[in-house]
Amino acid sequence: MNSQIVDRLLETENLPSLPTVAAEILRLTRSDDVTVDALVKVVQQDPALTAKLLKVVNSALFSLPREVGSLKQAMVILGLRSVKVMALSFSLVEALRTRPGDIYDIETYWRRSLTSAVAARLIAKAANPKIAEEAFVAGLLADIGEFTLWRAAPDDFARSRKTGGTALEGELAVFGMTHAVAGGELLSRWNLPRTLCEAVGAHHGEGLDALDGQARQLAACVCAAHQIAEMFTSQEQLTKLEEVIQNAGVLAGVERATLDGILHGIDMHVRSTADLLSLKVGSTISYAQLQAESISQLARISMQAEFERAAIARTAEAASAEVNRLSAEKREILEMAATDSLTKVANRAAFDKRLAEEIGRAAANKLALGLIMVDIDHFKRFNDEHGHRAGDEVLRHVAACLQRVASGAGLVARYGGEEFAVIAIDRTAEQVRNLAEQIRKAIESSHVAYQGQSLRVTASLGASLVRPAETPSSPATLVESADQRLYAAKRGGRNQVEFASKG
Repeated sequence: MNSQIVDRLLETENLPSLPTVAAEILRLTRSDDVTVDALVKVVQQDPALTAKLLKVVNSALFSLPREVGSLKQAMVILGLRSVKVMALSFSLVEALRTRPGDIYDIETYWRRSLTSAVAARLIAKAANPKIAEEAFVAGLLADIGEFTLWRAAPDDFARSRKTGGTALEGELAVFGMTHAVAGGELLSRWNLPRTLCEAVGAHHGEGLDALDGQARQLAACVCAAHQIAEMFTSQEQLTKLEEVIQNAGVLAGVERATLDGILHGIDMHVRSTADLLSLKVGSTISYAQLQAESISQLARISMQAEFERAAIARTAEAASAEVNRLSAEKREILEMAATDSLTKVANRAAFDKRLAEEIGRAAANKLALGLIMVDIDHFKRFNDEHGHRAGDEVLRHVAACLQRVASGAGLVARYGGEEFAVIAIDRTAEQVRNLAEQIRKAIESSHVAYQGQSLRVTASLGASLVRPAETPSSPATLVESADQRLYAAKRGGRNQVEFASKG
């Protein structure tokens, strides 16, 4: 599928190669009848590898009572599997080295690879001890494809990390394959065991479901280990730590209690293994520290969410307050536009609008509608004898009387000059007549106090009613009818009510 891409990448002379001694050790250990003497003969060809194997066997890892100086004795103690693992590990360290001027972060690479190797070995020992050593090697080799892509095409590799997506998405976009696939292919060309190549190729879950048997179990252990290593080395998205651990346990088939024990020992094993392999891996972190940082990140996110919630609440509250303020201002403006500035009752425009609405509503719902027109008697005299300020006080006084007596019936408005109007909604003829009489008496019985004087005020009223059965009247018709009654009240001597009702 990606053979041409793989060929182009893997045929470059810059790619890492497996040392001859390591390749020969791998060839020999595939045979069931390989002897220790045969292995010793091969290893002795590499003095550096010999010294490192002796260092391992004499380390605290084995706690032997006396130092071992014989390579043959060291191999017997280590066992064939461990020799193979150690040989591969040391060979890799030599093969995967950067050169002066390289910008690749090899320290982080080895910290992640060693963490993955240690975790894979410990997980495999719990799941299936027979594959523990192979799991270590697979974990150690898991990200070799990343190093391979970088070494083969450093500019393209850098571009793959700037695509805006994940590292794997970037690799697919730039190279047409992930570093996991590239790593598996490289190991295959090194003639490493098929199961090892498959485990490396599937360490991100890619192709895992296509495997079965021991190959799948090995790949699952490595995949789980790699997920854990990502947490230990990148320490990103630690809020998902619990989720990653649970997934890893399910993937590898290891119980949570066992996995917790493994996680607590990873940091120590990584540091001791790095020392054995003479690798610089930078600062490591323990599982306890990882958990503490996870809790801290969760707390920060929770706190941030609370801050955001509070900010949203404050913003919503402020927005609500602003809406309320604007609504209040709008209402105030509308009220001002609909209110007579002197008397504080509805003005003529508001009256005309409301009367038209009420006539339509009365007609639609078969309701009675009454209108009372009120005119202050001899109003000009107040202005002439006491001044316009006295006239203003009289207007305010009459408006207050109307509000007190008639506001519950409908709308009170200043119609113009000294004339007022009251819309009486859903009232009978008797109720409208009584209301008009109550208004008249309220005005007559009160006095206006002005500059030490008590001014007596009266008013003439004309009322009209449209009954439910009548043909709907226009606003002008109803006003004209009430006005005619008003003039009749004035002609009849003022300070009285005239009422007209049709039907």
